[in-house]
Amino acid sequence: MISDSGMDNEDRVQLFVDGFDSKIGGGIKKGHVVLLAGTPGTMKSSIAMNMLINNVKKKGVNVLYVSIEESKESLLSAMEMLGLGKIDENKFFIVDIGKLRLEHTDADVGRDWFKILKEYLRKKVENEGVEIVVIDSLTAIYSLATIPNPRQELFHFFGFLKKLGVTTFLISETQQNGLAFGPYNEDFLADGAVLLRFVEVGETDVQLRIRAVKMRHSKIHHGYMTLLYKDGRFSAITPLSE
Repeated sequence: MISDSGMDNEDRVQLFVDGFDSKIGGGIKKGHVVLLAGTPGTMKSSIAMNMLINNVKKKGVNVLYVSIEESKESLLSAMEMLGLGKIDENKFFIVDIGKLRLEHTDADVGRDWFKILKEYLRKKVENEGVEIVVIDSLTAIYSLATIPNPRQELFHFFGFLKKLGVTTFLISETQQNGLAFGPYNEDFLADGAVLLRFVEVGETDVQLRIRAVKMRHSKIHHGYMTLLYKDGRFSAITPLSE
């Protein structure tokens, strides 16, 4: 196993997946917008949480997790089950859909959810110095309200995130065949895309694989790697024979 723990690229945000960060140039370039995509159950949220908590502990940065589907309590419980430990709530901020709805009482009567997110993110960056953001998920945002022109809205939202200067991870569910990142060609707007999928190995085994599909301003390895989780750490290794 290749360890990436010694990496300290100041212009990169590490995923803290041993063996994988070294395959994407040491991490995600700061300020980029990256899709973290996969079919249901591929540990997208877990990888995002692991990335955030390690960047808080080891880099001292302030981070934000925006959950459109799960409550804060559910996310904290999941982190505990994974063995990620407790978060520093002065540096690791979690906001869920319930809190957003309370703060924006007109949200459920057709309010623009992308506008709500923009307002909230701008405040967090200005007031709390947040540097890394995870939004979980784009798929859930689409289900909240009818968006008249989704591709145009996404274009402006991605542009807003880049101007904000934070490094953003957008979780998205792919189709079951894993060939489409979303319904609106989100991968073309993003600076990078990391894909997770299950692969059948032999007749009885299934492996979880991770792959960097694209990563602007980075020299990357495009092949799949087997993703493992053990003792509170994610790692990626050369795939076992299929």
